[in-house]
Amino acid sequence: MNWGSYFFSFHGRINRAKLWLFIPIVIAIEIVYFILFSVLFGGSIMAILKGGPGGLMAGGASLGLSTILTCALILIVVYTGVALAVKRLHDRNKSGWWLIVFWLLPFVINCAILANAIGAMHDSAGAVPMTDPVMMVLRLGSFALAIWAFVELYCLRGTVGDNRFGPDPLAGKV
Repeated sequence: MNWGSYFFSFHGRINRAKLWLFIPIVIAIEIVYFILFSVLFGGSIMAILKGGPGGLMAGGASLGLSTILTCALILIVVYTGVALAVKRLHDRNKSGWWLIVFWLLPFVINCAILANAIGAMHDSAGAVPMTDPVMMVLRLGSFALAIWAFVELYCLRGTVGDNRFGPDPLAGKV
């Protein structure tokens, strides 16, 4: 398998197994990253927490570097996740634009729900109205989209034979 194409290309098709493979790979990368993070930056973070302003001066540069590295890792994981999801959608003979429905739309809906909950915390009663019918419909819609995306990407077999996005990744396999 060409790992560069697997992680970073938006062209072609991948089967369900190759999409599922991404999960343990990301978990392993994150475990290694957080172990290295703890070893390299743990002392700096403890200095910041225990040392007050002097600790902040001692650990501030390390904290900035750790933030940059964490953001870079997040961007790489998101990019590769999108690339793999697009190729998986191609295997289902769907355009990569379906990710707007599967990922962006639920994100926007959940942001609206969160904004409503935060706004409700500042009302006169101070209670979050969890039974607001509009918010309940939005929560249900977001959940339904997540289930649909999971089934579409992780459970259903791709189209048999060649399609407009390339050859069948399971051609010749049972």
